[in-house]
Amino acid sequence: MKLLVTCPLGLWSLLSQEIKKLWYFPINTFQTWTFVETDYKGMLKINYLSRIANKVYIQVAEGSAKTFDELFEIVKISDYAQFSSNNNLSLKVECNRSSILNSTRAIQSVAHKAILESITRFWKEEKYVEDLLLVDNHDYINLYLNSSWTALYQRGYKIKWWEAPLKENIAAALLLLAWWKFKAPLYDFFCWSWTIVTEAALLAKNIAPWTRRHFAFEHFKNFDHWWFLAIKEDAQAKQFNWDYKIYASDISKEAIEISQENAKRAWVDHIIQFEQKDFLNTTLSQDERSWIISNPPYWKRITSPHLEQLYTKLKNSFTWNIFWGWISSIEGTSIKKDFFSSKKLYNWAEECHFYRRKPN
Repeated sequence: MKLLVTCPLGLWSLLSQEIKKLWYFPINTFQTWTFVETDYKGMLKINYLSRIANKVYIQVAEGSAKTFDELFEIVKISDYAQFSSNNNLSLKVECNRSSILNSTRAIQSVAHKAILESITRFWKEEKYVEDLLLVDNHDYINLYLNSSWTALYQRGYKIKWWEAPLKENIAAALLLLAWWKFKAPLYDFFCWSWTIVTEAALLAKNIAPWTRRHFAFEHFKNFDHWWFLAIKEDAQAKQFNWDYKIYASDISKEAIEISQENAKRAWVDHIIQFEQKDFLNTTLSQDERSWIISNPPYWKRITSPHLEQLYTKLKNSFTWNIFWGWISSIEGTSIKKDFFSSKKLYNWAEECHFYRRKPN
C-alpha cells in the first residue's frame, strides 16, 4: 500500500522524522508531503499517531494518460472498490503541466463517471462523503483516497477558540522545533491561542492526539476494528506519568476559561496550571532552565496599543537560562541572528516566522 501523507509547508522534515519513529520509511519527501510504502496497519498507525500530518491518502490508481479515454480506463480499474462502495463522492483535481487534460472540470467529470462505473453493481449512497484526490503530473495520473476524513490537525478536543488560533499540528511542531525537554518548565504567556499548552501536555505524556475524533477508514469495507483497537491500547500503554511543569497565562479571563475547557476535553487540564496575568508585569525566574513558547498577538490580525512594548520585552527576555520560541507574522529584523534562528511556517494561509533561541 502506497500512502501520500501531507503536512503544513515547512514541516516535511518533522513529518519524515515522525514516520521513521513509527518504523516506516518515507520516500520522495517534498515540502508539503511524503510518500510511504506500508501495509494496512501502517496506514492506521500513521493516522492515529501522527502529530504533524494533515491527511493520509491511499493510492488507488496510477498510470500514464494523454487522453480522456485513457484517463477513464485508469480510474475505472482503480482499487477504490476494495475500500468503498459509496457513490457519494468529492473529487479534487490538481494538474501540473498536463499537455491535453487541461480542463479540471472535464477531468473531474470523467474520473467521477469512471469510479461510479467501477462500482455500478454494488454501489450505495451513504450519508458521509468519500474524499478523493486526483493528481495529473505531466500526463501521469495518480488517484488517492482520503483515509483521514477531516484534516488531522482537527484533534476533536476543541469546542471553543479565541482570535487567530494556531493549528494543532503547527503548535506540536513549535514544541519539537524548540527542542523542549519535557521535564523542564514550559510557559505560554499568551494562551489565548490555547493550542500550545494542550499539545505540550499531550506530547509530554505521549498521549495519542486523536482520541476524540473519527476517521474515514472506519467506514472502509476492509476496516479491521480489532487492529485499530490494538493500536489504541498499545498507544495507551506507552503513556508517561511523570511530574510536569506546564504553565499557561493570559491577560484575558475569557481566554483562560476557553483554554481550560479545551484542555479538559483533551484530558490534560490536571497537568497544566492556568493563571490570569499580564505578561508585561511578569518577572521571569532564572532559577532553572525553562522554555517559553508562545503565539503572541501580532499586528496583522490583532490591534493593541501595547504590541510594540510587548515585543520589546520578548526580544529582551533571552537569557542564558531561558529558551524562547515564538511564532509571529512580524519579521524580527532587530534580533541578533547569532542568538536566534528563524523558520518560515504557514498558519492557515498566513506566512509566519518561528523564532527560537539557539542552544548553548
